[in-house]
Parts: sequence; C-alpha cells; structure tokens
Amino acid sequence: MKILILTFLMLGINPIFAQETTLQTAFEKSYISEKIGNFNEASKALMQVYNEKSYELNLRLGYLKYMAGAYNDAIIFYKKAIQLMPYAIEPRLGYVYPAAALNKWDDVILQYQAILKIDPKNSTVNYKLGVIYYNRKKYAQANSLFEKVVNLYPFDYDGILMYAWTNYRMGKLPQAKLLFKKVLLISPNDKSALEGLALIK
Repeated sequence: MKILILTFLMLGINPIFAQETTLQTAFEKSYISEKIGNFNEASKALMQVYNEKSYELNLRLGYLKYMAGAYNDAIIFYKKAIQLMPYAIEPRLGYVYPAAALNKWDDVILQYQAILKIDPKNSTVNYKLGVIYYNRKKYAQANSLFEKVVNLYPFDYDGILMYAWTNYRMGKLPQAKLLFKKVLLISPNDKSALEGLALIK
C-alpha cells in the first residue's frame, strides 16, 4: 500500500482522489449496464471496488440484486446500509421489496414500523402498512393508519377508500357511508365505493 501511495505521489496524483475517481467510474459503469437491463454486470462493476463500510455501495447493490431477482442477496446489502445509516429511510424502503418478494411479510412490517418511528407522518408507509393489517383482518390497527393518511391528504383516493372499507369492516357504517360518498367525488361511479354503499343499504 505504501509503495502504491508513493507511486501516486511521484506521479503527482492524490491517492484519495484516485480512489474517488475509481469509485465514480465504477458507478458510471454500473449505470450503463443497468440501462440495458444487465443488472448482474451492473453489480459486478461495483463489487470490483466494494467496501462494506460504504453506505452508497451497499444501497446500490441492494437495489441491483433485487432487480436481478437475487432477493436474499439484496436483503443482505440493504441490511448493511441500514446498519451504516440507521436513521435513513431509503434502505428500509428498499428492503421491503425483496422481503415482500420472499413473502417475509413480518419483516416488511418491522421495517415499516421502524420508518414510522423515524417519520410518523410518512403517508406512503402509513398506507402500505394499513393495507397489510387490513388484509390480515387487523382492522383497528389498519383504521388508525388510514386515519393518519386521510388527515394528511383529505382528498386522496386510495387513503379514503381504504379508510371507508376499514370503517365498514369495523361496523362503523355511518362513517363508512360518508367516506364512500367522498370517494365518489374523486372518482365518479367508482366500482368499489358503489359496492360499499350497496352493502350498507
């Protein structure tokens, strides 16, 4: 290593700058391969300069492994990114895709819960976690999450529709009826909203 640094210095090259240039070149090659759909080659370009302490490399490799269908590998890289930047939301959002592909829904829930501890008003995560709870028939938990979404975005189609259905499942029919009618303001003749109203009648 000392010889390498000495060589750089003799050539008038800063070794730190050289490392950064190599890393930048690797990322550039990775993007070029990704653009043509070759995710394995895109990963290989980064693995040539891989440093397990690099958040950027682990995050990018998590994404590329997911796109290549190597879901378990993707999870490993995303976990490393999370460990390096525990308050970052993007690696946790990335993690849920391979976890969902492997039907590891409990892991998905844990990541969504972790995100909401960092960012309680994240409407996307509140909504997606609400959908999971709804599908598991945990309507009370789903209801509180959809309520947050609707309070943040009072005229959001997806949030209001799911909030309406959750209220219906919980037997809160007057609230559900009002919400289904609000959905029709956003999406006239909406099939799901009309179905809900028909059930209430």
